[in-house]
Amino acid sequence: MKAIILAAGKGSRLGEYTQGRPKCLLSLGKETILEREIRLLQEAGIPYDHIFVVGGYQYEMLENIAPNLIVNSEYDKKDNSYSLGLALQTVDDDDVLILDADLCFDRPLLEEIILNPNANVLLSKRSNDLQESTGIVVAKDGFVSAIGKQYQNTGFVYISIFKVGKDTIPAFRKALLSERSVKTWYPLAITEICGQYQFFNLVTKQKWHEIDFVEDYIETMQLFGLGED
Repeated sequence: MKAIILAAGKGSRLGEYTQGRPKCLLSLGKETILEREIRLLQEAGIPYDHIFVVGGYQYEMLENIAPNLIVNSEYDKKDNSYSLGLALQTVDDDDVLILDADLCFDRPLLEEIILNPNANVLLSKRSNDLQESTGIVVAKDGFVSAIGKQYQNTGFVYISIFKVGKDTIPAFRKALLSERSVKTWYPLAITEICGQYQFFNLVTKQKWHEIDFVEDYIETMQLFGLGED
């Protein structure tokens, strides 16, 4: 298995905390978010040289951290569908674990999705409090029928980590790079192909936190007991 970390964004909503750096370089204790993710991916069994990072804003700052760096030079014009489609032009010969570069979690969460026997898996938590979150519509068989911010009160919130099987990648990449998807978020492409390629909804009870705002950063540090030095 290989891994793709999407790290092209600017993180402007964190204000002075990012100080002109990509959001993934925000400190979590003695590591940055990106360094922590790379370490945990290795601990979960993904080799260092099988980890790919998509950079955009100030990507030069990632060069000494990312095992393999893919540059999205259009990060300010196109969204993460393009970043992921670009990465899947390179990483298409193995199953792939994909995650955003603004997450804090522990190794068991990664192991849960990596070890799941389904080829395509979305990781979620049970919640009806969506606010700005992405909802998942799930059929009775446990497979996803749609995903997006427009789906409210589904009972499932997507937590920005998913797995795609090798056989699914060509169709997924095509959907990601389509004219409709390329300037938006990758859940649209997942919704477009999930009727043909099943995506299992894996509900986790492991702790995690996404970091979009200053309050998210503070909550993350408290939740995981991380110091600022």
